[in-house]
Amino acid sequence: MAKRSEDEVPDFVGFAKELKRDVVSYSAVTALNFFIDSFQKQGFTNSSFEPWPKRNNDTRPGGALLVKSANLRNSLKIMDRSSAAILFGSNSPYAKIHNEGGTINVTLTKKARKFFWFMYYATNDSKYKWMAISKKDHLTIKIPKRQFIGHSETLMSNLENWFKNEIEQRFKNI
Repeated sequence: MAKRSEDEVPDFVGFAKELKRDVVSYSAVTALNFFIDSFQKQGFTNSSFEPWPKRNNDTRPGGALLVKSANLRNSLKIMDRSSAAILFGSNSPYAKIHNEGGTINVTLTKKARKFFWFMYYATNDSKYKWMAISKKDHLTIKIPKRQFIGHSETLMSNLENWFKNEIEQRFKNI
């Protein structure tokens, strides 16, 4: 804001518009980084940190959960933003099942059975052998909830603190 003389009335409307614009921008970037950090921390922070459940049969020992190719993490983006709300999301087809958990049904095709044989020979884990020779046409797989995006009390508190400090700093400069 431009410097004003002692008798001049501050432009509070302009002050509010500028602050509102900056709050939306800051909140969008901060929240997106907060959600992306979930992949680094291997868990989600709502009011407290909740680590993701470990893999039952780890085919990538030491590998981070949900980060094999980083496609899911890199797919997070701001879907819509206005002065009233910011919508975050992902276009990844498997984002929702990982974020919320649930069950999926996998059709046992020839290609799937070939993959299970490959995994059996690579890991010597008998579960893959049984999936390859199964008489079933479908497998039901339970995906645990590994939330990486959503409402967070911690994030909202951080944004609120920033907002209060920003108002104080800007009023000092008027």
